[in-house]
Amino acid sequence: MRFAIFDEESTKLKSDQGFLLCGGFKDLATGEKTILKLSDYLIGTDRLDIDHHLVVAIRDELEKYDGVITWNGLMFDLPLLDDRLMLCNEKPRRPLFARGLDMMWHARMGKSVLASSRLDWVAKALGCPFVKTPLNMNTWTLAEAEAIACLEPKFQLGSFKFGRASWPLGRSNFDEIMVHNDHDLDVTAWVYDRMKDRVQSISKR
Repeated sequence: MRFAIFDEESTKLKSDQGFLLCGGFKDLATGEKTILKLSDYLIGTDRLDIDHHLVVAIRDELEKYDGVITWNGLMFDLPLLDDRLMLCNEKPRRPLFARGLDMMWHARMGKSVLASSRLDWVAKALGCPFVKTPLNMNTWTLAEAEAIACLEPKFQLGSFKFGRASWPLGRSNFDEIMVHNDHDLDVTAWVYDRMKDRVQSISKR
């Protein structure tokens, strides 16, 4: 069976208020990473579906796997993707063998008494050699503004593709979040490897 570490980055924590910036995958068997970025896809027509083509690509990549391993994925990453697909009037993702193996729940009360179940806290406590990149919420706000600027009418060209042109406001904050996502995949994979012997069941809800 094929599994991957999966992590998303979005502009907001609510699916009807923001949009996806990327979806990252790290194949558990090969270690190969695939990060699908908003900058590589055509934009939608407005803020509601700016990530339309990206969410479809993330869904299709997700369906290559039998299951995914996440950190808070059952409560955030997977429901967020489901909502964005629905809001963009796209078909939902097909059910996986396992909806998701969420390692955060194995670092919470009843499974663990660590001081925090935040990924960076658990990783540091376990001595993870990978470091999560320090970002503040302004980075996401600025990345959102960089993407929304592409919705201006003068940038709505039929052949316009983020990956082939400069964003009107640049994309330094967006690129910083892409690095953050890449590091999160490594950290989650490392913590999973340390904690996997504690897993007794996989959620199928």
